[in-house]
Amino acid sequence: MDTTSHVVIGLGIGALAQIDPVVSSSSLSYAVVIGAVIGSNAPDADCMFRLKGRGSYFRNHRGWSHSIPALPLWGLAVSALIYPFFSDLSFLHLFMWSFLAVILHVVLDLFNVYGTQAARPLSSKWISCDAIPLVDPFILLMHFIGFICIPFFNPGVVFLFVYLVIFIHILFRTIYAAQIKKHLRKYYPAARMIKMIPRSELFKWDFLVETHDRFLFGIYTATELKLDHILPKTNLQDILIEKSKKEKNVADFLYSTEFAFPFVKDGKHGSYVMWRDLRFRMNKNYFPYHAIMYLSNDGQIFTYTDKLYSFKKYKAALRMLESKALHKETKVNKSYLQTS
Repeated sequence: MDTTSHVVIGLGIGALAQIDPVVSSSSLSYAVVIGAVIGSNAPDADCMFRLKGRGSYFRNHRGWSHSIPALPLWGLAVSALIYPFFSDLSFLHLFMWSFLAVILHVVLDLFNVYGTQAARPLSSKWISCDAIPLVDPFILLMHFIGFICIPFFNPGVVFLFVYLVIFIHILFRTIYAAQIKKHLRKYYPAARMIKMIPRSELFKWDFLVETHDRFLFGIYTATELKLDHILPKTNLQDILIEKSKKEKNVADFLYSTEFAFPFVKDGKHGSYVMWRDLRFRMNKNYFPYHAIMYLSNDGQIFTYTDKLYSFKKYKAALRMLESKALHKETKVNKSYLQTS
C-alpha cells in the first residue's frame, strides 16, 4: 500500500490500542499512537536503497524489510526509539501495539498485486494474494468513518468494529479473486499463469493470462469477460535481450518481478531493450514500470530504471540515454584529436 494509507492505518491502530486499559489510563496512550504510526511505515525504510539507484530499490523493496524475521525487530526498534521520551511506560504494551502495526503493514502488502518476500530466508519467492488494490478506497473510508466516531464512542471499540469490517472485506475479495481465477481457467485451459489485478471496484477486475506464445489482458465483471489486448511473445531469444539481463539495473528490475517482458527497438544511433512490468497497465496499454538498456552503434551501454508515469516521460528517458551515448562519444573523439 502507499505511504498515506500506512499512516492512516497507523493512526487506526493507535485508536484501537485505547481498548487496552494499560494504554488508555496513562501517557502510554500518546506513545502508542506515535509507535503505531512509525511501526506502520517502518518496513518501508527500505526506500533508503533509492540512494543507491532505482535498480537497487526495485531489488530490495519489500524484501528482507518485509520478511517474517524482520517484523519483531522493527517492533523492538520502534519501541526502543520512543520509550526514552515518555515516563511511566510499559515497554511491553508499547512494543505489542507497535509490533501489531508492523504486522498489519506487511499483511496488507501481501494482499496486493506487488506482494512481498515475506518467506525470507526460507524462500526469496514473491508472495501476493492479489485481493486489494495498492490504494484501497474502502479501507481508507472505514478509517475515516472511525475517526469521525471517536468523539462520540470509545476509540478502541470503534476501531475493533472497523478492523472487523476490513477483515471481512479482504476475506471476501480474496475468495472472489480465487473464484475468478477458477472461472478464467475454464476459458483459458492452456494458461501457464493467471494473474489477478484488483481494482477499487469490488466486481470489476483486470487480469493477465500467460500462454505459451502470448499474454492476454482483459477485464472481468460479474456479467462480462472482455479481452482487450494481446501481446505476442516474439524475439525472446534476441542477443540484445540476453545481453540486457547481465546489466545490473536490468537484473535488479527483473529480480523484483516475474511478469517482466522485453521489447526491442532500433534508434538512430543504437538499439533499445525495454523491459516492462506487465502487472501495471495504464490506459492505451502503457506500462509505466521500465528497465531500459541502450546499446549504441559503437558498443556503449547505458541503462535506466524507473516508473515513468506517462508516454512523454518514457520518450524523454529514451532521448536521455541516446544523448548520453552521443555525449560520451563526442568526448572520446575530442580526446583522440587532442592527443594525435
